Amino acid sequence: MRDTDDYRFITIVTFGRSGSTALQAAMNAHPGTIVRGENYAALRGIQQYVQAVAAAADRHHAGKPHHPWYGTARLDAPAVLADQRRHVVEYLLRPKPDTTWLGFKEVRYEIGHISDPDQLTDHLLFLSELLPGLCYVINTRDPQQAARSGWWRDHPDAISALEASETNLRTAHAALESILGPGRAVHLDYETWRDDPEVVFAALKEIGFPANRAVITETLATALQHGKADRDGPGQDRST
Repeated sequence: MRDTDDYRFITIVTFGRSGSTALQAAMNAHPGTIVRGENYAALRGIQQYVQAVAAAADRHHAGKPHHPWYGTARLDAPAVLADQRRHVVEYLLRPKPDTTWLGFKEVRYEIGHISDPDQLTDHLLFLSELLPGLCYVINTRDPQQAARSGWWRDHPDAISALEASETNLRTAHAALESILGPGRAVHLDYETWRDDPEVVFAALKEIGFPANRAVITETLATALQHGKADRDGPGQDRST
């Protein structure tokens, strides 16, 4: 297995029916790039595990077998984090021999999964510890439009949930920019880039991704097969 330092990491942070699969496809159309799809927020479980080990190692230093915290004296939280990094890269992201940009997209950042913007920011910052140098593409969509798309139509209070989710994502983006500095996180709005691929091209270049204007334009112009039966206005809805 290659060293994880060989990769540039990237993630799409969004909610469902926001165009994230189209963005994923546009990135994957570039050579040397693998952006995997959703994983049911599996990395939140890894965060809980790593942070629990770190807390036990920090607060307890027991080495005697009769102690209730027996074994904590030898816990190595950084080693656990490094091992989980190798696990995620090898078994979840699964790079190919020529991969240089590696990552995933996830939509489970809506308030039904993470209700608090501080908790969202904390998780996104953990991802940067897990995948060093991680770049974030935070993507949102107008709540009124997203609420009419796909399974959101069956949500009992879709617009309120989407409005809160959009606010949390925007807040997290501002926090990431403040903490990590420029060139690590960009915000895209579906209504802005849907008909103007130049917006996506410029955003990806901002975080150092080797974006190709022609590739992005061609990919975004292609309606995704799984969105064909879902319409929310003129033309195909590519908002997955």
